[in-house]
Amino acid sequence: MSESRRTPIQQALACARLLREGWHDKSALARRLGVSERAVKRYLRAIADEEDGYEIREIDERGHREYRIRPIAYRERRRGSPYEVMALAMAERFFRAFDPGGVADLLDQVLYEVTGEEDEADEDRIDRKRRSLARRFVLARAPQPLPGRVRRVFDQVLRGLVDRRVLELRYHPRKGPAKDYVLRPYTLLLGEQELAITGALGEPPEDGVARLGDPIRTFALNRIEGLKLRQTRFSMPHLGLWDPEKNFEASWGLYSGPSERARVAIHPAFGELVSERVWHPSQQVGEPGPDGWIPIEFDVFVGGEFRTWVLGWGPWARVEEPASLASWVATVRALEPGEGTPDDDEVFRIV
Repeated sequence: MSESRRTPIQQALACARLLREGWHDKSALARRLGVSERAVKRYLRAIADEEDGYEIREIDERGHREYRIRPIAYRERRRGSPYEVMALAMAERFFRAFDPGGVADLLDQVLYEVTGEEDEADEDRIDRKRRSLARRFVLARAPQPLPGRVRRVFDQVLRGLVDRRVLELRYHPRKGPAKDYVLRPYTLLLGEQELAITGALGEPPEDGVARLGDPIRTFALNRIEGLKLRQTRFSMPHLGLWDPEKNFEASWGLYSGPSERARVAIHPAFGELVSERVWHPSQQVGEPGPDGWIPIEFDVFVGGEFRTWVLGWGPWARVEEPASLASWVATVRALEPGEGTPDDDEVFRIV
């Protein structure tokens, strides 16, 4: 295809390919692409938003610059231990379930690096070897696939997490109009069917260091309408300020709140399952009662996914405390399909 017949998107992609080859200044890029230097500036802006970013170096005292795509740093060696290969293969399968590109492709490339053979003529055999790994790790219940728009958000969020870069996002909550936020992304939260990013709101201080009292907010990725990745970086807070595992230890999933003591009794037919399964770190299994039902106690947030877990047992679980949860479960179980209207706190969403 001649340069004159390329679309702007095709030209930007061609510009990215040239930058991957090595250093080019604007005039060289304009000459290779058959466009003006003003057009090259537009392509560079697009690449800065979509790619890992480009590097700039000054080549003379007049401030003349050259550009290239920042190369991805891979390990020099080409082989990994069986455990490293297994971990990569499992991670690749997990991310492939809801992210067909981005992270999954990157992991796939790293997997190629650590399983590759020295003889490049054996590439077909290497490919067969890598494909055979896919049969060894299968997600029986894959995560909810991400829509295309959310995949792009996910890709940018991961870049922000890894590089500790500030995000500008436009967020549409479940109620009310969309709002704009500046976020320092700290932690990606993986729920059963949703992904969320949590971190500190607001501009980072000049030294980039977190402060006690920084407002923390969680955003569901599917509700992010627009996102821009800044070059500005920040420092992760120390564990005394931000310990996500501790912060979410009372939650049953993504949706967190104050913990309560919950006591649920399970039908004796599930005794073997109850003795072997740990649903939550706070779980304590008691001795069966006179009727044989097995008590389980938790210190959890009793909203969100915990409610759906209780309902999933059907008639084979009964809530003994707290009374508010027992009443809610009894009310919901008594409803006919389509009867009644969910309360706001029964629609489990990050707002």
